[in-house]
Amino acid sequence: MSAGILKADKLDEIKDILADEQAAMMIERDVYWPKWDSPYWFFFLLEETDRLEDIPINIFKEMLMCADRQFLNFFPISQEEVPDELNPDVEIMCFCMLGSLMRLCSKLDFDVFAWLPWAKDWITRYQLPDGGYNCDAIAYIESGKSSIVSTVVMLEGMLAYVKHIGSYEEFGQNIEKAVSYLLKHHVYMSSDAEEIKDMQWDKIIFPRFYEFDFSRGLEAILDFVLQTGKKVRKANTLKAIDLFKTKYEEGVESSEKKWLDGEKTVSYYLSDNPVLFEERANIPVIMKKLNGPEANTFVKKQMDRIKQKLEKAEPQLV
Repeated sequence: MSAGILKADKLDEIKDILADEQAAMMIERDVYWPKWDSPYWFFFLLEETDRLEDIPINIFKEMLMCADRQFLNFFPISQEEVPDELNPDVEIMCFCMLGSLMRLCSKLDFDVFAWLPWAKDWITRYQLPDGGYNCDAIAYIESGKSSIVSTVVMLEGMLAYVKHIGSYEEFGQNIEKAVSYLLKHHVYMSSDAEEIKDMQWDKIIFPRFYEFDFSRGLEAILDFVLQTGKKVRKANTLKAIDLFKTKYEEGVESSEKKWLDGEKTVSYYLSDNPVLFEERANIPVIMKKLNGPEANTFVKKQMDRIKQKLEKAEPQLV
């Protein structure tokens, strides 16, 4: 392995890669960066490919301990709130990261807030008036508008967390506000029920990581319905449902959006100091394959999983 880069050609290799001392050293230096070849992203790739048993728990715990040390314990809304000595590019946690950690920790039987206690009040503290969340701090002082992407990842995390601890009341009101936000946007559209140009949210994506497509938003709402027994307005999900059924009937078996290419990253390849967003992200071969044009079993499993949830939830869509 080159310094700062983890390489994986096959899924079977990731378990050993993450158990190597190199992975622990990378986590100690930076929990999150660089994309897409640091341990953080391999953890979530294993989640998406149904290989949670391949995550070395000791390394995952190391990641959580380092996250507690690395990140500022609040989300700064203005530049004035950022401490002078802090590097905002690598020391501020975003809501996509928090929501993802909530989800994965819950699946691994961890209480994420036992490791990151300062983040628990973020759920209410940073929920915007429209019911969602936004990783772009400027939204909190200007538009006040949430991001569909950030909101869906947070909703996934909250649902997983309350299921794990067995107490919906913990974040029930926050969950329902986030669901209402998505419904107002017809899952993946503007508040005027128009498709948002250039986002390609009508295309199936795999692997997802923080990427959003209509099926991810739909699945989050279906999870809410099935987990709580609460009803939602079918009219506000119909566009997403009809599109999903069309895709399913067409037999989509690969990612329709090739989104990994061209992304830039914070790099530690040549130095222990971060080089900010100047280098293209290194994409491990296995990620290129899974995001490529060839059919893969995981997209089919993803589509089948959503179809099964939709069939179970449809009586509660009124």
